[in-house]
Amino acid sequence: MEVPSSWWTAAERKLYSPRETKKHFEKLLSLHPNPGSLIEYLNERRFTLLLEILEQSECLRSFLFRHPEDFQNTIPELWYLTKDKERYLEELSHLLHDTMGEEELSEKLAYYRHRELLRIFAKVLLGTAKMEDILREYSYLPDAMLEVSYRRAFEEAVEKYGEPLSEDGNRVTGVVIGLGKLGSEELNFYSDIDLIFLHSEDRGSAGKLSLNEFFAQVFKKVLKLMTTQTQEGKPYEVDLDLRPFGKTGPITMSLRSAELYYESYGRVWERFALLRARPVAGDMELGERFMREVVNPFVYSSADYKLVEEIKRMKQRIEAEAKKKFLKGYNVKTGEGGIREIEFTVQSLLILLGNKNRFVRERNTFKGIWKLNQKGVFSDEEALFLERAYSFLRDLEHRIQLKRCLQTQTLNEQDIPFIARALGFEKESFTEELHRIKAGVREIFAGLIPERREEELQPVQIALITEDVEYGVFLLKEAGFRNPRQSFSLLLSYLYGKEGLKLSDKEKEKFLRMVPRIVDLSAVSSDPDETLKNFDKFLSNPTGKRVILSDPKEDFLEGLFNVFSLSSTLSSLISKNPDLVEDVLTLYREYPTWDKLEEEFRKYEETLNLTEENLFRRFKKVWEVRIGLVYLMGKRNYDNLTGLFRSMSMLADFLLIKLWEKITLEGNKAVLYSLGKLGSRELNFGSDLDLVFCVESNDEKEEVTKKTQRLVRFLTVHTSEGYLYDVDFRLRPMGSKGELVPTLDFYTRYFKKEARTWERLAWTRARFITGEEALKERFEGEIENLLFEKPWGEEERKEVYQMRMKLQEQAKKGKGVLDLKFGVGGIVDGEFLVQYLLIKERIRETSMIEGFKRLSDIHPALKEAFEPFMFLRLVETHLRLVKERGSSVLSREDIPKIARSLNMKEGDFEEELSKSMKILREVFLEYLG
Repeated sequence: MEVPSSWWTAAERKLYSPRETKKHFEKLLSLHPNPGSLIEYLNERRFTLLLEILEQSECLRSFLFRHPEDFQNTIPELWYLTKDKERYLEELSHLLHDTMGEEELSEKLAYYRHRELLRIFAKVLLGTAKMEDILREYSYLPDAMLEVSYRRAFEEAVEKYGEPLSEDGNRVTGVVIGLGKLGSEELNFYSDIDLIFLHSEDRGSAGKLSLNEFFAQVFKKVLKLMTTQTQEGKPYEVDLDLRPFGKTGPITMSLRSAELYYESYGRVWERFALLRARPVAGDMELGERFMREVVNPFVYSSADYKLVEEIKRMKQRIEAEAKKKFLKGYNVKTGEGGIREIEFTVQSLLILLGNKNRFVRERNTFKGIWKLNQKGVFSDEEALFLERAYSFLRDLEHRIQLKRCLQTQTLNEQDIPFIARALGFEKESFTEELHRIKAGVREIFAGLIPERREEELQPVQIALITEDVEYGVFLLKEAGFRNPRQSFSLLLSYLYGKEGLKLSDKEKEKFLRMVPRIVDLSAVSSDPDETLKNFDKFLSNPTGKRVILSDPKEDFLEGLFNVFSLSSTLSSLISKNPDLVEDVLTLYREYPTWDKLEEEFRKYEETLNLTEENLFRRFKKVWEVRIGLVYLMGKRNYDNLTGLFRSMSMLADFLLIKLWEKITLEGNKAVLYSLGKLGSRELNFGSDLDLVFCVESNDEKEEVTKKTQRLVRFLTVHTSEGYLYDVDFRLRPMGSKGELVPTLDFYTRYFKKEARTWERLAWTRARFITGEEALKERFEGEIENLLFEKPWGEEERKEVYQMRMKLQEQAKKGKGVLDLKFGVGGIVDGEFLVQYLLIKERIRETSMIEGFKRLSDIHPALKEAFEPFMFLRLVETHLRLVKERGSSVLSREDIPKIARSLNMKEGDFEEELSKSMKILREVFLEYLG
């Protein structure tokens, strides 16, 4: 079979040297095991594409000579396919296997890189994707190869040295951070990759190795796998020079060590380097921590005079470099009007503006151009020009590199005709286009850092200074405020008089400078107006005013507004105690452990000059806010909700036990039990504590009673820090008329002869908190006798039903009012149902949530009721977080706020609420009606 002559005629129009390219094609056919299959596969378009590849790239030509079937095997995938890291990993899993030796693995990676480069370059030639998309897709290729190498290296190191563990027994992990064009997802076709290696912990070991030694071995293996020279070439060249301490630095360091390095030694050029940082392989969660805790605070720290001066010096160095390189030909990267000038201009502006404007924090050049456009830095015309110029220069850079397969950016005069034809130009028109782009880029670069730009007033500042209410309302409405008039009036009041808040002229100037940031931070929340109101509560406190107007750090301000945006309840807690803010914002990423509470409590005792009452109250407030933030920063699911309940209950348990010890009750034969929400480990915001005490005998009764009275006073008395908990003792024998500390014998008699049905229900949630172990065992036996000794029959069922109906009558009623707890189909339906069935089935379970789960195997209808019950608990929790009171009553005006806090549409929320209460009531009646 032969190629039709018309195909040759069509292809020659795109080729620089048709005769030479024909020889390459003939050689490919001669090397092909089945040349007829290749001819059969080709059509005119594919034939032209193949010839262009053979002519324009020495390395891809060599690759096809080694693998002549790969053109027809690879190219069919390119038409509409875009691959990401996961797709690359999937393909690599078929190409590689666990028993493969290191050299063979490196060879397969190098082969795969060139095969994918063949496919992606074909997309460039066909024009089926934009340059931005091409670069991103190609950048994900080394991501996947690094992931494969890291997994292999880590697993082998574990097998050889042992599992890397921290001092507290947690697994320690590593991460690969991409910098430069890999990090910004703009990797060159022939470029090395800039990397930093990190691991999560310093303290710990892996067998006999320290963690630093272990991960040094891991990452050395990664380097070897990625850089070994094979018959297919190297997978990649790797550059580690941008790591902390540069070439003299360790190959890897812990996250904390990296943080200390950048805090202590980080230079301006390193801010530019880390601007493009991106986790690419290994523990991506660790990578995100590095971004969040190290990169963002460092890169976007201060935008002061020193930074501007350093950028000017860097700019001068770039200009000098451009002139020097120009003597050897035009360098499309470092020459005048080249790639570096675009990147440096964009990066400088992103760093300068990113300190105060989170929106412009961007690593990618293309996206950075348009974000700066949206902020008014570049006009539409400038942004479009820069995007096209950057695409053109990057395409030109690729053609230069692919021609001889070298990492070069220099365009020599003799290569211009060839490159021009490759890009679809005649020599003269190419030269004109290149000159136009260089001149335009140079003009924009020369105008970098116009010093007036930073000083210009923002629109919202102008509206406030001129008291232009309508303009201010328009701006806030555009920013997403639902009640822009009220919110703008609030901002105005700070400058022109607000009851209870007076700002000096200097403070007004500071506030005015902060206003654009305040508006931006409010606008990104789900309820900007409510966020601003919560900010107002904080600012209205003298200490809060001092905190806000003392130039707080950006990450601190963002953390503060995060609280304002998520919860009025938590906002009020810190607004009443602004001096807690820094403490609160230091940790809210995971729920506390008991050990963490112990550690923090010891610190409080050692460092805070507070009375015991105030120390306990301060500790509780800080941890309530932290627990609330952990919940709100997590998913709106039932596992997270249960985590909130358990953490709030653990905090109460912890403080009660500490208090028990301080009042020296541990030496007495007495126990403390909780019922209600604390007993079931489902404590919520605003919940009180249902507590009961028991003493073994009358011998210690007087002493224990005095001590427990001190304990109750400690919990309930109001101090400058507020009160610790509301306490309810009505569930003890004889209710509020009964003794505070009955003896065990009294409980035994009371449970046998006087306890009523409602008390049996209540005591299903009885849970030991602290006290003497031997008494606990005996008391538990009496509780079980109360719950299960007496038969549970029809009479009790009717009584439980009547009790529920009586509570229903007490529910809050009114137009637009819904009682989530006591109303028809409310939370109490689910609680009574579970408590009734736990007793009936003789199951000792204090948790209502776990009770639902355990009973569902016996009573399948409870599976249907569980989700509605949990949804109501979810709504109740959000109601308590959004509103500043421990209420379970939902009003009409609450619905939009609660729906937004649950990321639901109002209509969907109301429908789900109605459906949940309907199902819960139906299941309740099925058993108790």
